Amino acid sequence: MAGSVPVARRNILADRRRLVVSVLGVGAAIALILLLQGLWTGFRVQISAYEDNVGADLFVGEPGTRNFLGVPSVLPMEAVSTIRAIAGVDGVDPVAARFAVLDLHGRKQFTFLVGSLPGRTGGPWDLAAGRGVRRRDEIVVDRTLADQHGIELGDDLRVMGERFRVVGLSDGTRSWMAGFVFTTHDAVEELVKMPGTTSFVLVRSDEPASTAEAIRDRTGLEVLSPDQLGENDRALLARIMNGPLSLMLLIAFAAGTLIIALTVYSAIVERIREYGIAKAMGARRGRLFRIVLGQTVIIA
Repeated sequence: MAGSVPVARRNILADRRRLVVSVLGVGAAIALILLLQGLWTGFRVQISAYEDNVGADLFVGEPGTRNFLGVPSVLPMEAVSTIRAIAGVDGVDPVAARFAVLDLHGRKQFTFLVGSLPGRTGGPWDLAAGRGVRRRDEIVVDRTLADQHGIELGDDLRVMGERFRVVGLSDGTRSWMAGFVFTTHDAVEELVKMPGTTSFVLVRSDEPASTAEAIRDRTGLEVLSPDQLGENDRALLARIMNGPLSLMLLIAFAAGTLIIALTVYSAIVERIREYGIAKAMGARRGRLFRIVLGQTVIIA
């Protein structure tokens, strides 16, 4: 033969409508896979937004605490003064953190409520509008959450049955599926009905490793770096999401594979007579297999 005939390509192009439908189907499956992977990457970045940005070198919680977004840590407020007196500690600030449900225009919205001392570490690190909280009846709302529900500065919102005035909107304060809402430490203590307690003590130190050891030795409390706390939160997210996400990725991959298989199969069935003639004329099985493989590669 003077040259090789591009049989696979001609078979595929013989029915351009089927080719277009097949390529679109495979493209949709690939797009779904990329979308799911992008969502997963975004979730992993968002879930540690607080730890990564709040400005603390160490997080001190009750013994056994592993996560910021997991089981709530509860500490007596006396722990703040105890930790402040330890060598190597440059500054301490308590934060009270709990999941909360907001009543937004008749709709329930899952949020993460953080209470801190006004003007101290623990509140929003990037204000898009307005100001930080100064009184116990004021809140700062994540801007994404505010945009979704039409919340503006000056609006009144109910948090766990109590009324608060929106005085600020924060940027970069969304974690996984819940936006952050910030208020005063006193307000959170009152809302959760646990006066005299806090969730974490945020520690600033120039030597976090040695300071962490000193805090553990002195108090027996759990001391974690922002990276450790973030990794633990990501591991918690993985345990929750890995199953459903893996299933969706498997379905998308199976759908793309099935579309390719059906397209190639239908093309072979329609031309089974031509393949028989080619075989009778001396075409080897390997040659026919390469034609089918070529069709598959072209579609994929």
